[in-house]
Amino acid sequence: MATVMREKKIKSADRVLEIFEMFSADRQEVTVMDVARSLNVPQSSTSELLSSLVRRGYLYRDRAARTFRPTARVALLGAWVQPQLFRHGRLLPMMDGLLEETGEAVILASMIGLDVKHVHVVGEGLSDAIASDTEHHVLHSPFGVALLSVMYREHVRKLVHRLNAESDPALHVRYSDLEAQLNRASKQGYVVGDLGDGFAAVAVLLPHRLGEEQLVIGIAGKSEQIHARCDQLVQTLRGAIASRLSPWSRPDMREVERPAIAAVR
Repeated sequence: MATVMREKKIKSADRVLEIFEMFSADRQEVTVMDVARSLNVPQSSTSELLSSLVRRGYLYRDRAARTFRPTARVALLGAWVQPQLFRHGRLLPMMDGLLEETGEAVILASMIGLDVKHVHVVGEGLSDAIASDTEHHVLHSPFGVALLSVMYREHVRKLVHRLNAESDPALHVRYSDLEAQLNRASKQGYVVGDLGDGFAAVAVLLPHRLGEEQLVIGIAGKSEQIHARCDQLVQTLRGAIASRLSPWSRPDMREVERPAIAAVR
């Protein structure tokens, strides 16, 4: 029995690697049937495997198109390999520079399903509230509010309704209150808010091209320090983005269609 279980686990590992090799070779989104045919695996098993990778934040599922593609977390897995190509690229050195300049943790976050995940964090002595792989309720995170601020308000309303129905009453949010936050975020171009355990963050959306995953970057630390230094930290973030990620400009935080919200339909 142990041998059978071990062989099953090895097969699953092989299939995960084969899926990522498909993306590397084809450089395009895939469907369940694409993967099933390529790996010669039953559709049901393929669907379960892909869903597992979505839950762990390695694949993004476009529910409307029924396709899958890798997330930023996949790219970050190998950031230490060939440092001249990856570690010394634009984004990661920018995060290191922000850490050095501000003395606070720097967080790269994304919306994974209905949660906000801290996909990469730089800093020392980090609290569980801000460490890498930490997940936060999208309605109770400055990173979540920043991501929601560029989504159609009607879709956000549906998301709030769904999350309120599924969450503990203590986490319920009135849409009217959230809408005020979103409008303020759109006007200001940043969000500042608490992360729990006495920590807070100021968050700014990263520029991205059409069809790419929307990422958000922020500076996090003790709540009183972040709120007191908010204006300075916002300017530091914007300056780093403008100088390191040019020719892109600061992202426009007006309402646009974002694929992550497809999960509420």
